[in-house]
Amino acid sequence: MSDTARLSLPLMEAAQSAKHVTHNEALVLLDTWVGLNLLDRDLTGPQGGESDGDAYLVAGPASGDWTGQEGRIASMIDGGWRFYDAFEGLMAHVADEETFVVFANGGWVDLATQLALQNLPRLGIGTSATETQRLAVKSDEVICSHDDVTPGTGNVVVTLNKAADVKDAGHAYKVGWQARALAGLFGDGDYRVKVSADGATYMDALEIDHATGIVSFPSGVAGVREALKAPRTYHVDGATGADTNDGMSAGSAFATIQRGVDAVAAIDLAGHSATISVAAGTYAEMVVLKDLIGGKCLIQGRSGIASDVIVRPSVGSAFLGLGIRGTWELRHIQIGGSTSISRCIHLDSGRLDFRNIIFDKVGTAFNQAHIYALGSAEINGIGDYAIIGGGGCHFYADGRGLISVYGRTVTLTGVPNFLARFAAASTLGCVYLPNNVWSGNATGQRYFARVRGTVFVNGAGATYLPGDVAGALSEEAWCG
Repeated sequence: MSDTARLSLPLMEAAQSAKHVTHNEALVLLDTWVGLNLLDRDLTGPQGGESDGDAYLVAGPASGDWTGQEGRIASMIDGGWRFYDAFEGLMAHVADEETFVVFANGGWVDLATQLALQNLPRLGIGTSATETQRLAVKSDEVICSHDDVTPGTGNVVVTLNKAADVKDAGHAYKVGWQARALAGLFGDGDYRVKVSADGATYMDALEIDHATGIVSFPSGVAGVREALKAPRTYHVDGATGADTNDGMSAGSAFATIQRGVDAVAAIDLAGHSATISVAAGTYAEMVVLKDLIGGKCLIQGRSGIASDVIVRPSVGSAFLGLGIRGTWELRHIQIGGSTSISRCIHLDSGRLDFRNIIFDKVGTAFNQAHIYALGSAEINGIGDYAIIGGGGCHFYADGRGLISVYGRTVTLTGVPNFLARFAAASTLGCVYLPNNVWSGNATGQRYFARVRGTVFVNGAGATYLPGDVAGALSEEAWCG
């Protein structure tokens, strides 16, 4: 009996008996080779649960029923394994990798490496190319890297070449297919960056003369800070304001406190002060404090009555200052009012002073507090204030943070509960609380300090701070 030259299909002989056996064997081989689908090419042995028709490329070192069959095709037929040698030009789909391979020059290689993609009329990747957009790509990222395969020179240059100066060569940046910015050589040889609000009208933001290298900013430079010549007040009104206003009067107020903070942070106070005057209302926002240049800024309720202005974000901290410089002050504001709020005031740097503040409830975790100072932060109570809700702590100074309330009257209403403790200091943090009058009481541990943290009360005694549970110290901490 002889076989075919390429696929080794058995041929029937003249006057052969049981011709159906030879015929069926040829069909089995055809079923394997035609549209060969390899489920995996990295396995060294059966995994169990295979079905008739499953095929694999045996990886080495082979084991189990595949022992000694490295590099061959294992196909399950009638419940048993058969092994075949590949031949030149055989193509297969590798299912687990979603790729195609071809047997060439005695080994398996990815099909893509065998294709010569030259002089294509157009190419679309993830989308369709057109006559005018002959290369079209839809992808989260497109990478152009230097050639480290052949290897190349180590350089990588993307070239945009136009036919003449009056033509365009550049990049268009779009949102919803509407242009927002253009960068390149548009209409001449000078490099320009243009921006647009509607995709139709463009403003030149930057120009570089190709002959002289001189840079110009036709629309102005926003990065140059305005320097104040006198104190300034910005106005905020959540009911009637808009953040597109200039905030310079009650009639043109901002809508959010954050917009006022941003406005102050954008200017040079030049030795003057700024005030953000906030109209009565509830502001559901986390106010992120920022660097101040040349002076301090006061955020205060316009009426002077703390309960008129309530800052109550849905989550997070009401007033947050991370990595900031300068001094902020809060006055005539009620802060908190929900256990989903982490902290009323949270600083890890800079300084914040406060007076006539009402602290309402916050979360009850040990590190959730009305006042939280971390790192180089300094928070000072420079006037009397009130507490109407509890939380994890009232004071928490951590990691060298400093909280100071000295000689003030603090009014506690409704016996607020502090689930962790009223005052906490950790890791060289300091809570400085001498000579205060605590009007009212609270429940919870009075103080807790650890890892050289300090709660300073100027020898006022163990029951000086509000609470109904004795304070405690650990790890070289101090209270006194």
